[in-house]
Amino acid sequence: MMKLKGIFYMKLIAVLPLLLVLSAGWLIPAQAQDASAAEGTRQSQKTARNQQKAIEKYQRAQLRAQQKAQRNADKKQQDAMKKYDKEQRKLLKNASLPAKHTS
Repeated sequence: MMKLKGIFYMKLIAVLPLLLVLSAGWLIPAQAQDASAAEGTRQSQKTARNQQKAIEKYQRAQLRAQQKAQRNADKKQQDAMKKYDKEQRKLLKNASLPAKHTS
């Protein structure tokens, strides 16, 4: 009888730490899962912010390129107008001068 009690206590001593480890093992993943869900939410928000920044950066670059193209077009048009005005002044000046006689 005494021997059976000793074996029972040895098994009990061996099983209790094992039960504690297993119960702690069940608790830890639940906490880790909550933390990973929060981390996943933060990561998705960060990704969304980065995507929004990238979109805004692309739009600013497109706007700058469009403005630069408009400035260049305006400058070419202004240069063409100046050239046209200069030609018109030259034609008007030549038309008002008397004809040269070559003899």
